[in-house]
Amino acid sequence: MKKTLAMFTLFLTLTLQPLLATMLVNVTYASPTTLELVNLDGSHLFNYTTSQKAVGDTFLINVTVTDVADLFSWQIGVGWDPTLLNFSRIVKPSDMVFAGKAYLEALDASTPGYVVYGQALVNPSDAVSKARGTLCQIELKIIEAPLPGQTLQCDIAFENLGTDTFMLNKNGFDISFTPINAQYKYTAPWTPPPPATIYLNPQKVVDISLTPGSAFNVSLQVNDATDLHLWSLNIVFNGTILNVSNAFEGDFLKSAGATTFNFQQTWLNATHKALNMNCSLVNAVGQSGSGKLAEITFQVLEFGSTALKLMDVQLLNSLGIQLPYNSKDGFFSNVLIAKLNIEPPEVRGPQYVPGTTFQINVTLSDVENLKTCIFNLTYNPSIIQEILINIPSVAGKTPTKKLVVDDTAGYIYANLTYKGGITVYGQAPVMNVEFQVLSAGVSPINLTQTALYNINNEAISHEVYHGIFIGLIRDIAITDVKTDLTVAYQGWQVKITVVVKNKGNVTETFDVKIYANSTQITSETVTALEPAANITLTLVWNTATAQPCNIYKISAQAGPVPYEINTADNYLEDGLVKIRFMGDVNGDGKVDMRDVTAEILCFRAYPGHPKWNLEMDLDRNSIIDMRDIVLIVINFNKAC
Repeated sequence: MKKTLAMFTLFLTLTLQPLLATMLVNVTYASPTTLELVNLDGSHLFNYTTSQKAVGDTFLINVTVTDVADLFSWQIGVGWDPTLLNFSRIVKPSDMVFAGKAYLEALDASTPGYVVYGQALVNPSDAVSKARGTLCQIELKIIEAPLPGQTLQCDIAFENLGTDTFMLNKNGFDISFTPINAQYKYTAPWTPPPPATIYLNPQKVVDISLTPGSAFNVSLQVNDATDLHLWSLNIVFNGTILNVSNAFEGDFLKSAGATTFNFQQTWLNATHKALNMNCSLVNAVGQSGSGKLAEITFQVLEFGSTALKLMDVQLLNSLGIQLPYNSKDGFFSNVLIAKLNIEPPEVRGPQYVPGTTFQINVTLSDVENLKTCIFNLTYNPSIIQEILINIPSVAGKTPTKKLVVDDTAGYIYANLTYKGGITVYGQAPVMNVEFQVLSAGVSPINLTQTALYNINNEAISHEVYHGIFIGLIRDIAITDVKTDLTVAYQGWQVKITVVVKNKGNVTETFDVKIYANSTQITSETVTALEPAANITLTLVWNTATAQPCNIYKISAQAGPVPYEINTADNYLEDGLVKIRFMGDVNGDGKVDMRDVTAEILCFRAYPGHPKWNLEMDLDRNSIIDMRDIVLIVINFNKAC
């Protein structure tokens, strides 16, 4: 958030000397302090209706503090949705906590939806203790009205805690507090009706007689509509399989009066089209109930299957409000595609060590009048070996079979013949194979040389889905180590980003340890990292015990995990971090007035400001201010 440079030079001059004199004093507080955004009624809610307030009206927010001791300076950053509300002004009530005392103030309202305002007493001895008091009032103006039935809302909240929002005692120390935010709601009354349902009827068109050149109709229906005035949507489908030859308006809306109806078919991409339809009543009266919105005629272009998806649905009432609805997509198919599958398609896990066994099925589905099924099941014979083959009956028929098994080459050839043919619409196993694991590794289980023939010895087109066995491979690696800083002050937290990869085929859980030189500084447990997956960890090094004026090399160690063979990539070092004394902003190994001068020259700079320098921001709150100068003073004259 941008900050506006205010007249803080005077503030600096007036407050630095008292801070130097009192900075070592500790203050304790009896009760938790709160900082609140409060309505005049005492709540944290600002709820209005269009009958209570109009666009252009304003309302006041009390900024209230409770149970605060020794308050010398405060600043707030408060944000809201700038499309709904505008900042109007700061109001200083006569009973505010600094009333009657000499104070400085600063205001920045240059960013829409955000205001920064603060006050600081001139004399530290005037510091205030209050059980409850008002710091100031913020006046906001309403700039956007809701539609009927709509609620416009946003949070009104303290932002950038510790950076734009803070309280300081007369020693320059932060006063800890609990922020309590507010919420704004602006409502135009309207009660939504129960949701309508929009769908295609019939929802599924599955008919192998709908060959290329034929046509079929579906209707677009609505049930339980309330005050429907306008509807529009897109029906998306595979344009290589279907084409819309015509669309007609249904009688639902036009039974209530004059309407306009339009439709247009367009290509979305190389394969899919969209039918856009929209219809509206000419007058302002809406129609309620159930009925037909449109009738669509599809022309079949090719064999295949496609979803008929309802997208971008609008159902508007006579006020132009979107009605709640549920939608149901449609489906078309004029083909029955036979399939040969390996089930399960994947067998994997750390339990599959050499000597263990597992089973797979070759399954057949969606085929009519099949007489002959031929396939060659192949596998890696150095990883797995078949030990048992079973040929079950299908649809009550046991096939005559020819099997050729070659354990050395790694294949099982099968020729299965079903007398009189079989029809399978679900999924049925035609072969069961039990394998034994010989060694760790990966073996594809593929179906090759496949052929299906019907009772007339005609080839049946089909799809083939292969399988795979994944045995035990354990290998984790550190692939990257980076620090967010190359220079850090003693006590800073340095973020260390580590990228870890699971190069094995087993889900792994392991520890990642971070070292500064040879000392372990932090660690984190990686849980359930999937094979081939990467995970990025962000670990934090608290440099409070690091020695200033030293340079530390950062490294990371992962695992190793049991049975891991390749451990060379488990360790990686990258990045040097130099530790300075807190306040040694020029890096010369000593904290002195050179550092104070350098800090003052960057006073009130923030990221993006021409004078911004990260190494001057000692408390890392993204603004260079009195907090940073106090830290230099506290560490004055420390040296390597």
